[in-house]
Amino acid sequence: MRVTGRKWNHLPIRRFNNSSRQGRVGDWPMASENNNTTDDEETQALDPFTVAVDTLRRGKYRESLGGVNPTGASARMINERGEETLVGKCLRQVWYSKKRVPRTNPANDNAQFIFMMGNMAEEGLQDAWRKAGVLLEENAKIRANIAKNPSTDDEIMLSGEVDAIVRMTTMETDANGVSRMRIDPTKAIGIEVKSKWGYGAKAVMQGNKGSTYEHGYPQIEHLMQTALYLHTRKAFEDFHNVEIPYFIICYIARCNGLHKSFRVELSDGYEGRIIVKDMNGNELKPKAEKSLDWGVQAQQMELTIDMMRERYYQQIENLKADTPPPRDFDLRYSDEKAEALFERGELSKTKYNEHGKKPLAEIGDWNCSYCDWKGVCYPQGIFTIPVEDGILTIDEALANYSVGE
Repeated sequence: MRVTGRKWNHLPIRRFNNSSRQGRVGDWPMASENNNTTDDEETQALDPFTVAVDTLRRGKYRESLGGVNPTGASARMINERGEETLVGKCLRQVWYSKKRVPRTNPANDNAQFIFMMGNMAEEGLQDAWRKAGVLLEENAKIRANIAKNPSTDDEIMLSGEVDAIVRMTTMETDANGVSRMRIDPTKAIGIEVKSKWGYGAKAVMQGNKGSTYEHGYPQIEHLMQTALYLHTRKAFEDFHNVEIPYFIICYIARCNGLHKSFRVELSDGYEGRIIVKDMNGNELKPKAEKSLDWGVQAQQMELTIDMMRERYYQQIENLKADTPPPRDFDLRYSDEKAEALFERGELSKTKYNEHGKKPLAEIGDWNCSYCDWKGVCYPQGIFTIPVEDGILTIDEALANYSVGE
């Protein structure tokens, strides 16, 4: 939310129930008819960051469009080794969110500014495309039934928001040898903007020694989200009277400005397998040496719209129940799983050694580590499942391991 041309005394005073942290709104006496503060006493000003965090946490008013969301996509895909693997959002987490279960592990204040910088990157790019005269739409809402056969199959109502639709541009050289940007009035591209930082930014945009792809590859969650927008693009094509042949994921690093774009296409136009290409139209392929490393022939991954549909149907069915579905991911890997992941290069040596040396360390899937509902999903920490299975009592988990609440 941008506040321009407004005075601070026009902003509403917001109070917090939690006053344990110094500097939060509500810690200081507010002006009122019964305020006993004298003119001689100094008025304590709030830290401007406190005001900013409050606003960032609340965000702007948004009305839910209902249905399932692209950011909640998941699938059982076939990876580059030819193995079935689960990717995307945990259906248990989706259940907590849709059922409005209070968050036990919300993002901290620092994270609010990280999110803000991500939004600033998106807004900055939208503004640049607007000034270039190519922006058709920004933050474009979608609501579409993505069932394979909408007239006969059970409904999957998808609602989301596309970051930008821009006219396609090319660079051409005129008769005088001057290069000029040409705007194609008949074609456009959809854009999804994503910000990253540090090691994660480099891995996605440039790849690293252990990467499956030589020069980076989109994060799978971002890829599924973008593919769903691509699947539903017909409404945008009809409205703007353009062809949208593909979408682009535009990555930008918050730490150093590193940036890179990936083209995303579907093998059958609006359906089929998700295909990732570079900006020259070359499909990205696994490193040749991976076949030797793995002992199996490396192949293109198989991730389709149908695979996501299957999980969405499961998600819809789960929401009919009053109890959450099983967990999709692990807060701490079993010893067997940690060893298997390490041998396959999917768990770093540092993390593997920490797993072995620290039996209480939460070395598991990142999906659990950063989940807003980790506390309600794993109330006794890594010993939640033994408690649920009757191996330990809650008191034993608390007394012997000092975890949980």
